[in-house]
Amino acid sequence: MRIGRQDWIEAGYQELARAGERAVTINALAARLKVTKGSFYWHFKDRADLMRALLDRWAHERTDEMLTLALGTTSDPHERLRRIAALGREIAPVDRAMRLWAQHDPAAAEAVKHADQALLKHITTSLTDLGFDTSEAELRALLMLRTWVGGYLVPSALDDLGPLDRTLDILLSAHKGDGRPPPRRRT
Repeated sequence: MRIGRQDWIEAGYQELARAGERAVTINALAARLKVTKGSFYWHFKDRADLMRALLDRWAHERTDEMLTLALGTTSDPHERLRRIAALGREIAPVDRAMRLWAQHDPAAAEAVKHADQALLKHITTSLTDLGFDTSEAELRALLMLRTWVGGYLVPSALDDLGPLDRTLDILLSAHKGDGRPPPRRRT
């Protein structure tokens, strides 16, 4: 079996999700792929080259995949938000690893920032579609992202109960007396 560049990237991505950025070593990946390190150097200049490829994959995959899933098949903003939250839970292991990596690597921090900005823009759009004014939508979008990220950084026994919809309901609740319509509820 011939191992290509994408195979190395996929193995690196899996290792990143499993054990974090420091676990992504040429030796570990060669063992995972059952090939020699020479194969790695056929496709990459060095480990830094592979790590840049992992950053590119994550930033585009996270943003593009989330937004395509959330926005591409429904016009209902509540459903778009629910889908974004659900996908966020699915990609949590690699997202967590990226955020930890970003704490000490400027390139990883930039990738996380770029992906978060794109995601926040689309969450904000969904919230304005639900009737929130722009400043309220921006604040709630940031709170939603922080809540979702915090959900896998600080796991809870409640996660097994599936509180995703309830959390979303709370974050979408209109403040009493603020004059904004409450968000539409799914039936």
